[in-house]
Amino acid sequence: MEHAKQVELIHRVLEHLRTGTTHMVEEESRLPVAPYLQPERYEAERRLFRKLPLLVGHASQLAEPGDYLTHDATGTPLLLCRTASGELTCFLNVCRHRGTRLVREEQGRHKQAFVCPYHGWTYDSSGRLRGVPDEVGFPSRPSETVGLVRVPMVERLGLLWVTLEPGGPDVDSFLGPVLGELAGFGLERHVAHQIHRFEKRLNWKIAIEIFLEAYHLKYAHRESIYPIFFNNVGLVDRLPPHIRCIFPKRTIQELAGAPEQGWELRKHANVLFQLFPNVLLLIQPDHVSISTVHPLGPDRTEYRTFWLLPQRPETEKAARYWQKNMDILVGAVMEDMTMGESIQAGLSSGANEFMRLARFEQGLRYFRDELDAYLAQ
Repeated sequence: MEHAKQVELIHRVLEHLRTGTTHMVEEESRLPVAPYLQPERYEAERRLFRKLPLLVGHASQLAEPGDYLTHDATGTPLLLCRTASGELTCFLNVCRHRGTRLVREEQGRHKQAFVCPYHGWTYDSSGRLRGVPDEVGFPSRPSETVGLVRVPMVERLGLLWVTLEPGGPDVDSFLGPVLGELAGFGLERHVAHQIHRFEKRLNWKIAIEIFLEAYHLKYAHRESIYPIFFNNVGLVDRLPPHIRCIFPKRTIQELAGAPEQGWELRKHANVLFQLFPNVLLLIQPDHVSISTVHPLGPDRTEYRTFWLLPQRPETEKAARYWQKNMDILVGAVMEDMTMGESIQAGLSSGANEFMRLARFEQGLRYFRDELDAYLAQ
């Protein structure tokens, strides 16, 4: 993010603090409850996911030839790897013999060949079938004609994006203005660290919407992160189809009257990019956390997070420092997920036909408007 944009956003926050206000739209609104419950809506959203660029990892997870990563949250088994020539590739993680899952491990390094655990068909990192036991039984000689099925994958700013079906937008046009803002954070120079994954009993949209407002901080996070942030103060801006949220820390008040050339937004606010449809990319003072939300059912969601650090922790002190930061985030997320599961149960009760959104909960409205528009195409 360019410095001029950071200064502009900080000025907006400081003005809200000066006047005791927050960023709001003109009118309150309502969201119907039915889309959080309907199986047919869930199926439509899953189909939409298959046509949009989906974030599946970071290039540092495949740093050297033979490094690989499996990913199943999209509903399609994927195998990401770096070939012997250094190319980043993605395949369906499926043996071409009888459909067995080829690689069971979540991640590995320096793999020279992938061997099917069922009959031993062997593939190299470029997806070519290199060995078929007793191939005399296959007059068609599959080793000469068969390979793993490729899935289109591109790297942008170190982030790896796949598209499962043709017909959707390309990554560059889809990310649009967000690419320019993210470029200044040097994501491609970071290294991925850990993966934290869990499932919760809530609709995936709730798991996104929880993070698009600061109205709940004083109550849901009273003992955890609320002492660091202001309750219900923030900026929520559309970068269609994405959203950028700025949630200021109390330290941002120190910038009032200080020279603008020293202002740095990430030191005094959480900068959250909600990348449509299911990514929450959080810029923090010295690292980045990236969470993806995947629907598993109308009321089941997988939430996974990995962290991007400026360098791998090589000392025990560094490991403790980063672990403390990760524990703070995970703790706050778990508080949010508890509220999210409560929301899902409440919506399922039939008590409400719609949810009421305040003028300062516009992030939820923006997100749902984009989702509804894509589903209508």
